[in-house]
Amino acid sequence: MRRALCLWLALAAPAVADPLAALNRALLGADDAAAWRALSESWPALRSQAQRQAWTQALAALSAEHCGKDAPLTLPAWLPRLTLELAQRDMPLARAYRVVLSGRGALEDARLLDAQGHDLLRGGLLEREDGQGFRLESADLSRPLAAGAYRLQLSAAGRQWQAELALPEVANLDWLSRSPLAVSRLPPPRAACAQPWLEQSLLRRSDYGFVWWRRRELGEALRWPPSRGELWQSVALVRAEARGQLVLRLAHRQVGPR
Repeated sequence: MRRALCLWLALAAPAVADPLAALNRALLGADDAAAWRALSESWPALRSQAQRQAWTQALAALSAEHCGKDAPLTLPAWLPRLTLELAQRDMPLARAYRVVLSGRGALEDARLLDAQGHDLLRGGLLEREDGQGFRLESADLSRPLAAGAYRLQLSAAGRQWQAELALPEVANLDWLSRSPLAVSRLPPPRAACAQPWLEQSLLRRSDYGFVWWRRRELGEALRWPPSRGELWQSVALVRAEARGQLVLRLAHRQVGPR
């Protein structure tokens, strides 16, 4: 697997000023921590579609091997738990993408910057949960979430922390069907990662706030509670991996009236 990937990287990049050289050396030397660092560092220098495709293949191979838990990312003591979700949300006649940051700790500000410096979390609403938890959900993003290197910046009470994240693309997911509301295609299995699961929820139509939520295993029946007013129903297929101590979730969500 690694030999084939390294050959692909070598063919994708020219011999002169090869931006993927450090990544190739790390993969050949089985130095996963260095490979993760090289992924983030090499992205801004990639110039061709072939190089970007090779980078994406390397990211997929690394995340599948240990489910991303070997990435050299350690959370600060004031932020003991952190989850980043990249989601596609399909509604009748509409599709949008969202980024959700959640966890525990005294978070005051968060930014997720792409290679051009655009903040995907700009305009998001920060909500406190049970005094210690938080949830920050971005505004609707009309464009798919591109693969690449992102910088996550967090701050609270004068303390700051940042990390470089190599993230996969989230675009045009077809994991769920809308009618009937069911799983249509599972993402490829990865032995090192937990099996994907389903999340059901009922949302207020006014602000999409949660009214009811349940987690279901694949194959489990989607049972709903009795109807209570004007609500949307939502089903999400969720795949989880990691970036070191950070939990990364990819989700395809179908939302519609009950």
